[in-house]
Amino acid sequence: MSGSVFSKLVSITNGLHRDNRSEREFDVLNSELKELPKVISTVFKVNFKRPLNSKKGYYNKLISNEVKAELSAFKNHFPKDATNPENKYNFAILYNKFDKYLKDIASYIKKRGITTDLSSDNDYIINYLKTSAIHLYAELQEQYEQYSETPQFTIKEVAEKYFNDIEFDASLFEKVDISKKVAVKKTSKSKRKPKTSFGYKNKDTSGLLKVLNDFQLRVDMLDNRTTVQQLYSLLIAKDFTEVNTQIYIQCETTQFSYIVDVLKPFFTGFNPTSIERSGKFITKTGTQLKANNLHKNKVHNPKEKEEIDNIIQQLQ
Repeated sequence: MSGSVFSKLVSITNGLHRDNRSEREFDVLNSELKELPKVISTVFKVNFKRPLNSKKGYYNKLISNEVKAELSAFKNHFPKDATNPENKYNFAILYNKFDKYLKDIASYIKKRGITTDLSSDNDYIINYLKTSAIHLYAELQEQYEQYSETPQFTIKEVAEKYFNDIEFDASLFEKVDISKKVAVKKTSKSKRKPKTSFGYKNKDTSGLLKVLNDFQLRVDMLDNRTTVQQLYSLLIAKDFTEVNTQIYIQCETTQFSYIVDVLKPFFTGFNPTSIERSGKFITKTGTQLKANNLHKNKVHNPKEKEEIDNIIQQLQ
């Protein structure tokens, strides 16, 4: 279904209630979805509850990106050389769009019995969608009220007007202090130190060791210069720069690329880029394994794919 995420998620035929993908699938989607940079010219910051699983995290990021894209486009709708009638016309277009978002979300909430229980995946996502639509409406009012032909409403009034929600927590919306934003912008130029850990997510690492042993047994993943224990120790190390081990790959690069792909959701930073950055992985030809090698050799159906898929199920 084409169109905005605000329309997609509340579609009767293709809405959120139709999404039955697994947590593992959302792990992959979440890791692949890049977060857009913050928008500088905003009036409000929304402090919504942090997502605690991959489905919530994926949709939180998806909705957040849509909000950022909409807010970034404001300056295109209100160019400096536009006339007052043009600005009023463009305000009306945006107002009608956000008005429809809010009405459609309200209708979906009523029909699907969505509650304010944020522990439920779908309820969390739709409540974040609702809050984000209110955010867009409020930003438009605050930034361009001079072009409005309609009354201006407070955050709580918007919630009551569209959702009959008289208990909406308006404290979720924090007015941004412009002077502080400038100060943050100046200090944000400092470079972050690259991560030196692959970040295995589970405190119990015994399952990972068993999976690596099975990969070696079924796929012949490592050559005889590397043990499974050495690879395991590298993957769970807090700082891989302190591990004096080279990992020599024996299996086909297409197979190892696929193994990296299926293992990636179980780490916070195990991917082609971090593998290259570690400098620890060596190909069959004796050269350092580069991210580009893994990307170029990524195929959907590598040799022994079924064996690899069966083995990785142990980490579910």
